[in-house]
Amino acid sequence: MSLKIKSKTFDNYSIITLSGKGLSEEDFSPLFQTANNLIESNSPNLILDLQALTLINSLGLNTLIKLFTKSRNAGGEMYIVNISGKINQVLLLTKLNTVLNIATSIDDAKQNFE
Repeated sequence: MSLKIKSKTFDNYSIITLSGKGLSEEDFSPLFQTANNLIESNSPNLILDLQALTLINSLGLNTLIKLFTKSRNAGGEMYIVNISGKINQVLLLTKLNTVLNIATSIDDAKQNFE
């Protein structure tokens, strides 16, 4: 596994920080499980910090869409922050930038939960 995941929960949101490369199902399964556990434990508002994520493929994009949908269905929202240039290009090419909530920073995303 080359994708590392850290999470921290606050009063009304959780931050999940990703680092490394996400290229296989084995990489994204822990991310989905972590986020799913947070959502099911009554913390449906998520912030995904992608600052240290260097590479993502279609499996990762699919995971982002699933988490976004799961968060919304649970009454929450999910924001993606600190997107690198390469990952931003992927989101633009796939037009996911028009579907997913994107914020410029963690502080900007937190304001949406207050």
